[in-house]
Amino acid sequence: MYPEIIKLRQRYNSAAALMADYSPDMQIPYCRDKEKCFFGSAPSLRLVREAFGEDAVTSWLEVQINNLSEFAGCKDKLTDAQIAETAEMIFDEYPRYKLTEFMLYFQRFKRGEYGRFYGRVDPITIMHFLRTFAEQRATVYNDYYREKERREAEEKRRQEDAEHYALCQRFRQRVPGAFTPSAPITLLQYRIFGYDRLSDAAFADELQAIMSGRKKLPTHVFKMLEMVHPELSNPIPD
Repeated sequence: MYPEIIKLRQRYNSAAALMADYSPDMQIPYCRDKEKCFFGSAPSLRLVREAFGEDAVTSWLEVQINNLSEFAGCKDKLTDAQIAETAEMIFDEYPRYKLTEFMLYFQRFKRGEYGRFYGRVDPITIMHFLRTFAEQRATVYNDYYREKERREAEEKRRQEDAEHYALCQRFRQRVPGAFTPSAPITLLQYRIFGYDRLSDAAFADELQAIMSGRKKLPTHVFKMLEMVHPELSNPIPD
């Protein structure tokens, strides 16, 4: 059994308890936080079905649809058969949507955000407006993940800059004439040969061997690397 199913069953000991928590009466308070409707912890239709069975899903949708019909004050109410079939179509097309996302959709429907429906709510109108909501949802998710990627890339750059700055500081402290032509090694050589991982004593021995000429470091490869990636050799200003 999937952990999500176990967690949902632990949270709600029955489908009735879940339906009460996500009843139409909760639409207004839940939908005040639109971001939470999309990205919160509410279960999807598919998860509800896996945890409590298909009847739980269709019953929940039927309650929401019937509430919409009652809110609209339609003279010609949706029949039980229409409500049941609409619920099945919604699940077939949008099983991944969270309950709170549907609650937000029904709230927007009630508020007239998808246009006037002239006192009649029928299954075709519900499905038509739901496709409009699906387009809005796609935009929200695209913007959310684009911003998330931007923040992650920015955080990665900050971390890399901090690590490079710390490396530069250690290089300055350990290498005489660091970042000048008189330095026995460059920052790039210091990085690639792993000198930063050596103890002070071990590095001092390596540096003495280089400065005395007992050890030679290849230069042509490093010059090519420095041309391609000059940032690897440049210090970050204090």
